[in-house]
Amino acid sequence: MVATNSTRSLTRWGLLLLVTLLPGVALAAGEGILHTRHNLSVSGPGPIKAESEVQVCIFCHTPHHASDVKPLWSRPEVRTHYDVYSSSTRFAKPGQPTGSSRLCLSCHDGTIAVGSLINNVTIPMAGGFTTIPIDRPSNLGGTTGSDLTNDHPVSFRYDTDLATRDTRLRLPSQLDPKLKLDPGQNIQCTTCHNPHADPYGKFLVMNNAGSALCTACHLVDGWSGSVHATNVSTAVKGCGNCHVPHNAKAPQRLMKEYPEEQVCFPCHSAGGVGADIQDVMALNYRHRVADTAGVHDEAENTLSFQKHAECEDCHNPHAPQYTGASAPVVVGALAGVKGISLAGEVKTKADYEYEICFKCHADKAFAGTSITRQVDTLNTRFEFSLDAPSFHPVEGPGKGGDVPSLRTDLGLSSSSVIYCSDCHGSDQSRKGGGTGPNGPHGSSYKHLLLRNYDTDFYPQSYSDANYALCFRCHYQQRLFDATSPFSVTATGLSLHNVHVVQQGVPCFICHDPHGVSRVNGGSEQHNAHLINFATNFGIVASYDSTATPKNCTSNCHSSNPRSYGPGAPAGRVLPRTKKPALRPF
Repeated sequence: MVATNSTRSLTRWGLLLLVTLLPGVALAAGEGILHTRHNLSVSGPGPIKAESEVQVCIFCHTPHHASDVKPLWSRPEVRTHYDVYSSSTRFAKPGQPTGSSRLCLSCHDGTIAVGSLINNVTIPMAGGFTTIPIDRPSNLGGTTGSDLTNDHPVSFRYDTDLATRDTRLRLPSQLDPKLKLDPGQNIQCTTCHNPHADPYGKFLVMNNAGSALCTACHLVDGWSGSVHATNVSTAVKGCGNCHVPHNAKAPQRLMKEYPEEQVCFPCHSAGGVGADIQDVMALNYRHRVADTAGVHDEAENTLSFQKHAECEDCHNPHAPQYTGASAPVVVGALAGVKGISLAGEVKTKADYEYEICFKCHADKAFAGTSITRQVDTLNTRFEFSLDAPSFHPVEGPGKGGDVPSLRTDLGLSSSSVIYCSDCHGSDQSRKGGGTGPNGPHGSSYKHLLLRNYDTDFYPQSYSDANYALCFRCHYQQRLFDATSPFSVTATGLSLHNVHVVQQGVPCFICHDPHGVSRVNGGSEQHNAHLINFATNFGIVASYDSTATPKNCTSNCHSSNPRSYGPGAPAGRVLPRTKKPALRPF
């Protein structure tokens, strides 16, 4: 039956008066439903409204012959089953919608005509509208009308037990009075929305500027002082920069975009307000965030997760700071990120940058290499270990008490500690001499290095550019010229000069840049000074740092062993009689 003006006994004003007297639906001062999109009468301001119906409240309420649902409900009953929100980090257990949430869904699941009333009455709507169109954000049910998986959960009990288990929620006693739980202490649609007044937009019960409504319930560690919460460009939207309460493109944790990096790139791009990460991640060598989608999970096991790289693996978007730090302590951009300790144990919050790197580059060793070595491992936790025979000083100061090649003009000494990102990072970054963001996002150089370090060929004609990475920390002239502490008496050339410049032996052939793992067989006798010969070019060698003088036996030499250092006999350095063929890795 189609409703007409003559079949109704109350004017819109009478119904309004009735509704305003009902508990829990009092109108906000100076506001009312008449000026909102919930005024579906012919006088309504929204795009969906009746052809001729002048009454307002009739679309939801009736004074007579109402359904059993309170308050005096006039809408048809909704479906009995919906697919509801779920995530690996939720503690709440939302069930099927109850109470006021079911009332809201009688329009907003998109299956029941907006003009449908009980008793088979239908109010004709203008413009051919029936149900809320699928492309409207207010249609929550999706194509099936039952999909609430990408909407904020409702109809779950919000009590002290829940807030105690989920420490990211405020206690019920701490909730803003504007947020009303139902008589059963359940979160419902009406906890956040007042269907009868819209002073803040989207029928919210309070102003959500600065995520005030979100943080009225959610107490996220690190958020209040974070860059994303305080930066003038992101502060107003706050949580809304990344999350949406309804129709999220990535249902778990209600993410605004999908895949994951598309949540970050709108700000972190050339046209965004943050550091341009998107363009750096388009370089040839990069952390490949675009290779996987939906694999990363906030609740994943840090010791056994599937191989992937996402922004969230290195950055906690709720806790970034502007603060700097000294190696190896994490800088503010890495605050609040999980890590793996020196002992291989999970840390909820990494204290040191290398602990974040260890998640992928230690025991799991996700990154490969074409170089094989005498003491071979990809586990950087062992390579950088303070009990290793030798190592670059990432976990702590190195073992060499005297490293004369270190660049003192940069303040480096044998007690210095460095970050992984002092070698691995963008060549366009500030560390790399450019103006871009620091960090191992992407680089023009292999192995995601700040500058070139050539490991493709042996022998390799000398060029300064081939070892630009080494020269960031080591004086070139102290390694190669006649004043070098590594000089050979008879020739006046340093051993580095003889090998690297004269003979074309790249640094990587003899030196392992991370360190030499004791767990995998390294020792002070054979692996001091990062000596760990590459074997994939047919090199067979043995180094002894405990002999007097120190010596090296190798199939590169025309005679063996070769001695050097204090006590070494004077004599010229003979060239190799045969060079292996030039071949790439």
